[in-house]
Amino acid sequence: MKEMLILFDVDGTLVHVAEEVAFASAFRELYGEGVDVSWPEDITASDTSFMAAVVERATGRQATPDDLATVAARFVDHLGKGILSGALSVRAVAGASEFVAACADVASVAVATGCVEPSARLKLRHAGLDHHFPCGGFSTGEQRRSEIVLRAIEAAERHYRRRFVSSRIVSLGDGPWDVEAARELGLRFIGINESERGRARLARAGARVVLRDYADAAAIRRAIGELDS
Repeated sequence: MKEMLILFDVDGTLVHVAEEVAFASAFRELYGEGVDVSWPEDITASDTSFMAAVVERATGRQATPDDLATVAARFVDHLGKGILSGALSVRAVAGASEFVAACADVASVAVATGCVEPSARLKLRHAGLDHHFPCGGFSTGEQRRSEIVLRAIEAAERHYRRRFVSSRIVSLGDGPWDVEAARELGLRFIGINESERGRARLARAGARVVLRDYADAAAIRRAIGELDS
């Protein structure tokens, strides 16, 4: 199975952490208590897009690369401090650790996440998952979620020194944007979402296989085989 590439989203798919608290602290530190930190509609589901939208809302001008780098650094700092203090807990999705380890034994694995890399690595490390993921695609100013997934595939091809055809790539994610990116790139997709409402959204977006978590690893392996047929 080493010719197969399995891509994992991070937030909601592998781990849960209330990162919005760290984002709010970073934005308020930089732009004042009155800054609107709500998630804007119609933006790419990624840290960079979210940060850019809030900066523009707070300043009335387009966010610069320096703005985004500053916000990202403060956000990751608050996230790390929150995790270390216990104010923010990182919880792995049920069965994630065992399933990822099993995948890494038989296939190539990578992350494809809307997180900036320091945030993703911090969460994965505290969930005990980081060592399984030598490479991945992260948020760096994308206009479409599929750009992140393409970065993940390219990073995996460099790391594993092989080409991966789309029919042998499986993407796991928790949001409709993950479904759309997989469809755009011709990848197989499995939805993972602990919320019943979230699973319904994935199904409406067109996901053929949607599961609550990784507790039934055999069911996921069967699903991968069925998607291959």
